[in-house]
Amino acid sequence: MVAQLLIFTGVLCIITGFILFFIASFMSSSDNSSGVEYEYAQHQVNNTNNSEQIRKASEGVFKRSEIRGGGIIMIGPIPIILGTDSKSAQIVIMLAIVLMLMAFFLFRQA
Repeated sequence: MVAQLLIFTGVLCIITGFILFFIASFMSSSDNSSGVEYEYAQHQVNNTNNSEQIRKASEGVFKRSEIRGGGIIMIGPIPIILGTDSKSAQIVIMLAIVLMLMAFFLFRQA
């Protein structure tokens, strides 16, 4: 009973992830303003001679965002951990330990 519920929850999470991925990709493809701002900033930097104007143009027109993330691939009880930085990897390691313990306690033979 518990195993069937976990399997159903896992399948539901995978389907939800695919749906969210497609929605996010359509939303990001419709947003073209960041490319225009970047080209405008490069144009401003290339056409000015004053260092103060170069600094203002490069800092004020667009902001660079850092994308961080992590993931886990579970092959049976063995995790494969992926992360873009150490903080994300640490969070995923904790999640992997929890998932391994859940698999051990829920699927052990009595």
